[in-house]
Order: sequence, then structure tokens, then C-alpha cells
Amino acid sequence: MSKTALVILAQGAEEMETVITADVLRRGGVTVTIAGLDGADPVLCSRQITIVPDKALDAALAENPIYDAVILPGGLEGSDRLSKSVVVGNVLKEHEQKGKIVAAICA
Repeated sequence: MSKTALVILAQGAEEMETVITADVLRRGGVTVTIAGLDGADPVLCSRQITIVPDKALDAALAENPIYDAVILPGGLEGSDRLSKSVVVGNVLKEHEQKGKIVAAICA
């Protein structure tokens, strides 16, 4: 069974930090889910590029409540939205308590 990673995508996220992270992990054989914080609709990122999440965050967590890694891309607006989400806070705490990888990126 391959390792799994959850990348949580919020409006205003940094495109490169989202896409390059997912790309490198997928090339390495990790099953990556890009989950939209506010649903599965396309997300407008910080440089006006739109990314379509694989699924909504709530659907991703219903399908697989624990991933091997949870990754938060940066971007001023995106990171602000992530930091204000109770759901994201709970996901991070739960994964940290289970010894999973919790990561954030800011280029």
C-alpha cells in the first residue's frame, strides 16, 4: 500500500507550493489528495491561477480520516484561511498526536 498525503487547498494559496509539492510526491509514488478547504469547486490562487481540487476536504476526510502526511501550502490569503479553520486545526492536532507528518511550505 502506498503512502498517502493530504494537501489542503484554500483560496489564495500559492500555486507553486501546491502543485510542485503534489507533483513531486506523486512522482515518488505517494497517493496525494488535493482537498479544497471550502469544497470541491475550483480555487483561485494567489497569482490568479485556478486549481481544481480532487475533492472537498470533508469528503477526503470521510474517505480516509488519517493520512501519512498533511501538507499546507502557503500564500498570504490561503494560509490565513487555513489558520482560521477549526476543521484544519483538528486535522493537524489529530495527525500530530498519531505521529504523522504535518508540514507547511512557504517559498
